[in-house]
Parts: sequence; structure tokens; C-alpha cells
Amino acid sequence: MGKAPCFSDVREAERSWIRLHIKKAGAFVSTFSPADAGDPIRLEALDRAFGKWMSTQPREVEDINDAINAVGIAFGSILVEKHGLSWTIASDDQGADLAVRALPDAGDVVVFPANFVAKRWDRKERDFLVRGAEEIACYVRKLRSEWEEYRKAE
Repeated sequence: MGKAPCFSDVREAERSWIRLHIKKAGAFVSTFSPADAGDPIRLEALDRAFGKWMSTQPREVEDINDAINAVGIAFGSILVEKHGLSWTIASDDQGADLAVRALPDAGDVVVFPANFVAKRWDRKERDFLVRGAEEIACYVRKLRSEWEEYRKAE
């Protein structure tokens, strides 16, 4: 079993990469779900665009990776903006990756948004972003409440 991840702040290079992929997600939505085009990107729009993109049966690895990263980073960004998670770099004995994190040192909820999307791509799953964000937010609220109760009891 590997050791627990270490966390570090994202640097400007990662922030720039995040911004770039959010722009790419906007273009992705404009292309595959034009009725949803516009700021800010919504999870419902990403779900629709991802489903329509999957219907094109993409085969080029670069195109697939670009879509996964754009949708994943936009998903992570929405978790940060709407649900109070924060961007972080999570490192363990397997390497380092961009993640979003809630409840540091009080539950440590960690989501790897690009991997979250990649796993659904592998399963050819559709309409998972809205539901996934709701489940993550619910779990964070539950852990936060339990942590607060625990702290009161100390």
C-alpha cells in the first residue's frame, strides 16, 4: 500500500494551464452543444457537450486527451467555485497530479477531476458531471458536519 499523498499549492504554471483548459472547455461546449455556449460554463452544458462528443466516436488519442482535460478541468473549476474545494498538487509514490481538495486535515476529500472524467470515458458513461458534483458536495457537507460535531465533543 502506498503512502498518503502530500499536498502543495498550485503555482502560476498550473494556474495558467487551468485557465487554458477552461477556455478549451468553453470552445468544446460551443462546438458540441452550441445552445449552451456562453460564460460561465455550467455542468449541464458540459454533460450535454460530452455526450454529443462521445456520439462522434472519437479515436484520435490527442483529441480524446484534450477533451478529457478540458472537461475535467472545467469540472474541477466548478467544484472550486461553487462547492468550496481548492486546487492543489497531490503527490505520492506514483507521481504528482492536479487535484481539488476539501477539508484539509479534517477529512481530506480529494478529487482528480481529469481522472474523474477519464474513468467515465473508459466506461462510455454519459451525464455524470451534475450528479458527480452533487455527490461530492454532499459528501463534503457530511464530513464537515461530522468534523464539527467531533470538534465540539473534544
